[in-house]
Amino acid sequence: MRQFFKILFACFFALVLFIGVILLTVTGIVAGLSSGSEKKIVDDHSILRIDLNQEIKEQSREGLLHIDMVGDSEVLGLNDIVRSLHEAANDDKIKGVFLTMGTCPNGWATLQEIRDALLDFKQSKKFIVAYGEVADQKSYYVGSAADQIFLHPSGMIEFKGLAINSMFFKGALDKLEITTEAFHCGKFKGAYEPFKLEKFSDPNRYQLGVLLQDMYAAFLSAVSEKTKIDTVTLARMANQGTIRFPQDALANHFVDALLYSDSVNHFLQQKIQVSTKEKLNWVDCMEYASSLNASSKSKNKVAILYAEGEIHDGEGNDGIYSETFVRNIRKISEDDNIKAVVLRVNSPGGSAMASEVIYHELAELKKKKPVVISMGNYAASGGYYISCAGDSIFADNNTLTGSIGVVGVMFNIEKMMKNKLGVTFDQVKTSEYADFPNMNREMTESERTWIQGYLDTTYVLFKSRVANARHLTMEEVEDLAQGHVYSGKLALPLKLIDGFGNKERAIACASGMAKIKDYRLVEYPKPMSKLDEILQSISGEKREEAMAKKILGADYVVYKELKKIREQENKIQAILPFTLDIR
Repeated sequence: MRQFFKILFACFFALVLFIGVILLTVTGIVAGLSSGSEKKIVDDHSILRIDLNQEIKEQSREGLLHIDMVGDSEVLGLNDIVRSLHEAANDDKIKGVFLTMGTCPNGWATLQEIRDALLDFKQSKKFIVAYGEVADQKSYYVGSAADQIFLHPSGMIEFKGLAINSMFFKGALDKLEITTEAFHCGKFKGAYEPFKLEKFSDPNRYQLGVLLQDMYAAFLSAVSEKTKIDTVTLARMANQGTIRFPQDALANHFVDALLYSDSVNHFLQQKIQVSTKEKLNWVDCMEYASSLNASSKSKNKVAILYAEGEIHDGEGNDGIYSETFVRNIRKISEDDNIKAVVLRVNSPGGSAMASEVIYHELAELKKKKPVVISMGNYAASGGYYISCAGDSIFADNNTLTGSIGVVGVMFNIEKMMKNKLGVTFDQVKTSEYADFPNMNREMTESERTWIQGYLDTTYVLFKSRVANARHLTMEEVEDLAQGHVYSGKLALPLKLIDGFGNKERAIACASGMAKIKDYRLVEYPKPMSKLDEILQSISGEKREEAMAKKILGADYVVYKELKKIREQENKIQAILPFTLDIR
């Protein structure tokens, strides 16, 4: 009987503890939801702060306050940064902008748009100050738009030129006895190379070199504006490693002074004319954007449809999923108050089938209302495919685009399973192709012909979409295609885009085509509700990803690439050759 009461008491205690945890969690959720709904009150003499160390997506996502969950983190959106800078220029409460330099994880086109917005902000005659203990090349590129750049006296600064780094897995696959067969259309379409080669092929090395030079020229031009040193001399300085220490940066006018953070604070207090005893009023872009009222109450709307991430088949949220994306397109199509659409593309591509599905739906939308494309860091391969559904295409100089081609990589794990694990496979089938595709055996010659034929058909369809959109012949498209990746700078003379410009130019173009002057902006996909964010943050996949990022840090990229191999479904892809890391 004593044992029975022990067990009963333990069960009761566990139940009380469980209920307590639930109540605490619900309290945290309610607090988080209520806190998140409050508007930020901006004080007088405020300074708008932009942290370049943060990952910047296309859309902001608020963190869930007071809830301790893995993956519960705030994401800053380019939309809020640009809007904040535009509004702050005419807001008497905002006295200037402060940039925190450091190790910047963001793409060059994103940084170009922030830098351009800062240059527009400077016309207000308000100050822009940049400071960092560390300044890598990306954060310095944005910081070069500032009136003053300060660096920590014992800090670090980069000025060494740009490089593209990529991982190749052939050696690992060989050791595991996993064999691959690659199929592709276009000599530059090298998405298979990380699995088939140990280094870049000559065509890819060439195209990436040209791409890098275009981006490097834009970087040197920005540095030249700040330092007043010509770009030829700057290139020589980078090649010789002239700028290594803070004192080198100061001597060559890369920075205006070497200061500790407290001295920077005193400098800012003098700028806004407040006592050194007063605390500085900081306001972040997300907070500031949330304090702003809608610019118009008009019934007329311009929709901004964000296409960010890799393109996949089916349903999902972490990327561009065809079924989910099509559902948003149809919502826009059915809303008669939406008079025009801006498709903001920031994608390296992905599934060829999903790209075609999305393209078709966008083409149907274009029959009802103008669709203008705004390209971000990437609008390549499948990202360019869906862009061809637009009336006009705008890109940044640093946008990576083109890569018109398709690729497929087929994996064979038969030897690995047999020699490493002692597992063998066999099958009984009614016809020759009944078990095709199959990762457990070598392909036959007729199967290879089948796959290549399917790729060729998909490639011709892709090229026809480009030819129709850009008013080119199929022969002209073939000269531009073959998987070749271009910078936005080169894409314009090649007629792959209509002009340079950011999302704001695309919005102006779309509203002009719709012949509306008074309108308000609406974003798709709609930001998730707090409850949806909570549910997603505690889902197994999200928790796994968040934990991997937390544990692996910079090595998360390797984990992600290996996960792709594990999940390889032998599908035809319209995707960039590599995960390009340009630094």
